[in-house]
Amino acid sequence: MLADEVFEILQQLTEEYSPRQSATDEELEAAQHLRGRLSDLGYDTSLQEFSVTQTLASVDLVSPTGDAPDGPRALPISASLQGIATGLLTDVGRAFEEDIPAEGLEGRIALIERGDITFEEKVKRVAGAGAAGAIVFNNERGLFFGRFADQPSIPAVAISQADGRGLLDLVEQGDLGVTVSVGDETSPSRNVIADKRAAADTDRTVIVGAHYDTVPNSEGASDNGSGISTVLTIAKHISDRSYPFNVRIILFGAEEIGLFGSRHYVDNMSPEEIDNTIAMLNFDAFGSGTRLGISGDGELVNPAIQIGDRLGVTLFHEGEMTGWASDHTPFGNVGIPVMWMVSNDLSRINSPADEIRHVNPELLGRAAEIGILMVEWLGEEN
Repeated sequence: MLADEVFEILQQLTEEYSPRQSATDEELEAAQHLRGRLSDLGYDTSLQEFSVTQTLASVDLVSPTGDAPDGPRALPISASLQGIATGLLTDVGRAFEEDIPAEGLEGRIALIERGDITFEEKVKRVAGAGAAGAIVFNNERGLFFGRFADQPSIPAVAISQADGRGLLDLVEQGDLGVTVSVGDETSPSRNVIADKRAAADTDRTVIVGAHYDTVPNSEGASDNGSGISTVLTIAKHISDRSYPFNVRIILFGAEEIGLFGSRHYVDNMSPEEIDNTIAMLNFDAFGSGTRLGISGDGELVNPAIQIGDRLGVTLFHEGEMTGWASDHTPFGNVGIPVMWMVSNDLSRINSPADEIRHVNPELLGRAAEIGILMVEWLGEEN
């Protein structure tokens, strides 16, 4: 088994290059490191640059005494009105009718606890009472990603439960000024590309990929340190083998905020490149749990299941995993056969709990074995 080899790579990534938040300097440092590793394996490497425009949020605190702490980390609630609002912070509980002060909220920033009623109802109610902006804090541990069905009339952001309680404590101590901002920002990101050319001249290509970015404040051990470590191991073990096609390793940037890297790559493929792409094998978030799963097109999934059977690994078939998307999705959308390796425990992804102590090394080793043998099988079939 390759478990120890893959896990050693994961340990280094986690210790030296985590977090790798999308479209940040952290992500750039990781990209440069990963490119170097692939170059050392003999691959021709490059960085494919692209820009990411995303909606960001911030909360800044202002105390009359001038000694306010740093504002909490905030996420925009999707479809929020963009803009900047400043005012005194006011606690309105969960924003039921009885929680709104009799004098209203004119020019204030409403601090709201998540739960019981929709974001729309909460924010519409405080906006109707005159609030200039809204901060919604989680009713359980950590941050959350919220969404409005209809855009509210004021900017609204999300913060963690701990930060919300911290703001409640500050409000109880006296007046606290707050500035809430929601707006678009454009940042650079990049895909790491590594090529192994076939012995004979051909444009036929097999793509093996994984995203290397993480959400903020997370080791991203399973999502997607598992995929990156496995793909690097696959790349190492096929580097001195010959295939009737080119092998292209792609480590995608900015996946966590909208598949930006893979969408950029596919958008820039020519019709000929699409036609000449035999398969895209994607490895994403399979570090935790007890079983490996597989999703994608039957022409790849079925042989992968057979390979697993020969190795004594029963792969559960996730079908299309409705509601989930990863970097294989843009490739599948243009008709390229795809396969996605996943696991039966996604409970900690996109959170600070996605730590290496929860990773099952056996899953990493088995995924690497299956990946290597899938490339071998494609070589026999093509």
